[in-house]
Amino acid sequence: MTKKITTISLLVIGIILISFYVISSTYSVIINVLDKDGQTEILNDISIRDLLIDENGMYNSTYYDVTRELDITEEEAEMLMDSIPLNMVLDEIVVSIVDYNFHNKDKLSNNELYNLIVDGINEDSNINNNLRLKLIAKTNKYINDISDYMYDIKTVNQGEKA
Repeated sequence: MTKKITTISLLVIGIILISFYVISSTYSVIINVLDKDGQTEILNDISIRDLLIDENGMYNSTYYDVTRELDITEEEAEMLMDSIPLNMVLDEIVVSIVDYNFHNKDKLSNNELYNLIVDGINEDSNINNNLRLKLIAKTNKYINDISDYMYDIKTVNQGEKA
């Protein structure tokens, strides 16, 4: 009987640890905000790179999924992660996520997100035409998933600043 209880206890602990790992790796990017004079201030910058690396600075599964799906090289992935226009688009999306979570504003629609991303792709002169076409095609393919992925980024209010 004791062996059975020990086995069940270890199984439950294992499930809890696995659940914690999955939750913590899913939310490795957190938007931290602070209320200041009635305004919500975003405390941390979030880049495309932040979405594709884990807390140890290693590429996460999303990075590998994206590079495999786009069939791009590591150099092309690096260029996209460092793209100023695409990171500016991400900044706009982060503001929208904060507005949605803390000010009850509407989410950007999938079409609005798609158009922002395509504009960012088209603004970056470092992206060659072949890669540009791949990015736009894949963005269009996953248009219905973009909003769900982006608005799942965790936001945390760090309190109020006088």
